[in-house]
Amino acid sequence: MSASTNAVVDTKVSTPVAPAQGPKSPAVAGQQSWERTKLRKIALRQMDKFIDLVPLVLRNEDLTAVNRMRVTCRRLEEILDLIYVRPRPGHIKKLRRRLKLCRRTLGKLRNCDALLEVANNAIAVNPAESDAWQALRQYLQPLRTRTASMTLKKLGRVNLAMPYLRMKRDFALSTRQRSHARTKGAAAQAATAIVYHGIARSLTSRWRQFADAVERSQHDPCEHVIHGMRIAAKRLRYVAEVMNKLHIAGSMEALNWLKSLQTTIGVWHDLEIMERMLRDILEHPKTFHVERLTAEHIASLIRQNHEIKKQSAERFFQMTRHARDYQQVKRWVSQVLASHGPKASHH
Repeated sequence: MSASTNAVVDTKVSTPVAPAQGPKSPAVAGQQSWERTKLRKIALRQMDKFIDLVPLVLRNEDLTAVNRMRVTCRRLEEILDLIYVRPRPGHIKKLRRRLKLCRRTLGKLRNCDALLEVANNAIAVNPAESDAWQALRQYLQPLRTRTASMTLKKLGRVNLAMPYLRMKRDFALSTRQRSHARTKGAAAQAATAIVYHGIARSLTSRWRQFADAVERSQHDPCEHVIHGMRIAAKRLRYVAEVMNKLHIAGSMEALNWLKSLQTTIGVWHDLEIMERMLRDILEHPKTFHVERLTAEHIASLIRQNHEIKKQSAERFFQMTRHARDYQQVKRWVSQVLASHGPKASHH
């Protein structure tokens, strides 16, 4: 574990962070019902969104649907981890495995779509000097067609209907049981604490992964490290989104910073992928039918891409480690853990 991670996890905070707004009912049992019901509503909303995206992706008509499905997968995985603590029921394990399979299956297709969008925009802006972008697009279009063919076949074989229906039955049964049960005093407080302890557990893990990825990026900013950092930032953001839905103080500010940082990392990551593809075209000109003039343009484009990538990297480094916003989010994580972590119940 990195020094920065230890600094966050071990920091003691005198003022606990409570939800800025609680449920409308002042009763503790009402709080438990509101919080747990909220988590289930978020999960169902994400699952419904995912199911709605399946036909769009399979028809291959909406190029934004692939990325939206992958984002929805990650959000749903995070919320399921908060609702179902280990050991998880078998049908939830199966659902999570299938969601992960869908997300990973769509990864290469998403990269093709992102780079095609960049190439198309560049060609539209300056068609007179777009030889290099034309070469990249000529490389990407058949690659996307081949990737889509394999990807959509795999996706079509993934059956999510039964795990989804079983999850909905779980939620409906829990709602009926709570409506008939009379939870009082310490039992209600313990049930409420489970929700926040679960969030603290997830936040601890996600922050550790993110802080470690930031440290690695300082020493080895290569493509796979940037990719890992991008994943870690997404996971931390999705936990912050849930915390914001539960009105935990400070989560909105942390979420806004994470969105901005994630955009910077995303641009940097896509530039890394693009440079690899451009170098591949340049190294195998006969395969891609690249003329000498176009090859010179591609070499120029690689140099331009490298400069833009350097700017993205510098912006990322300015936003992390010693930056004020980064330190504020770091303190916020410590405050949440001090308030809602397992040790908080002993205060």
